[in-house]
Amino acid sequence: MPDTKHCPNCGGTLQDFRRVTAAEESFIAGRVGIKDAPGYWRCANGGCLWVQPYFNQAKGFSLPESFR
Repeated sequence: MPDTKHCPNCGGTLQDFRRVTAAEESFIAGRVGIKDAPGYWRCANGGCLWVQPYFNQAKGFSLPESFR
């Protein structure tokens, strides 16, 4: 069963989320620290760039366009 969450980049609608890839995690680690980066998930809706910790949307942000 997919993990669904509200995605602010997709208008706040429920979207499927997936674990971030190694490349995404590396970028996130540079922004939030190595300890917290593995807990991030990415919206799986097409080219959406939103990532967030599994249980904390307030700490989410958009990845750069290069990750599209």
